[in-house]
Amino acid sequence: MSSTRNRTPSEYIGYGLYLYFLGLSLRNVVKALSFLHIIKRSHVAIWNWIQKYHPQRISSQRKRISELIVDETVIKVGSSDFIWLWVTIEPKNREILALTISKERNMFVAERFLSGLVSTYGKHPTVSTDGGT
Repeated sequence: MSSTRNRTPSEYIGYGLYLYFLGLSLRNVVKALSFLHIIKRSHVAIWNWIQKYHPQRISSQRKRISELIVDETVIKVGSSDFIWLWVTIEPKNREILALTISKERNMFVAERFLSGLVSTYGKHPTVSTDGGT
C-alpha cells in the first residue's frame, strides 16, 4: 500500500482494514481507531479504503488456473419464489472463485457471469459443466 497522495498514512489504513476484515462493522472500526487515539475518520472513509485496497487488488499475482467448474442450481425462497445460484469452482484447490444469484436462468445471465470470470481470471482452456443447456 503506497502512501502517495493519501490523507491518511498507510499504516493507519492497514489498521483500519485489519479491524474491518476481523469482522467489525464500518462504524465500529471508526470507534476503535478513535478510541485508540490512532486517527479520526468517518465510516465512509473506511469504506473507501476497502474499495481502494480490495483483497483482489492487494495480491499482485494472478492465479494460474487450468480448469473451472461452472454450475447453476435453483433454490426455493419463501413459499413460492425461486432464485438461481451460479457458482464457479477451481477443482484442484476446491476454491470457490465466483458466486452470484439471479431471478432468471437465461443466456444473458450466463453470459454476464462468464464474462466476469474471463475478465477476472482470463481465458481458460477447460471449463466443465453438468451438461445443461
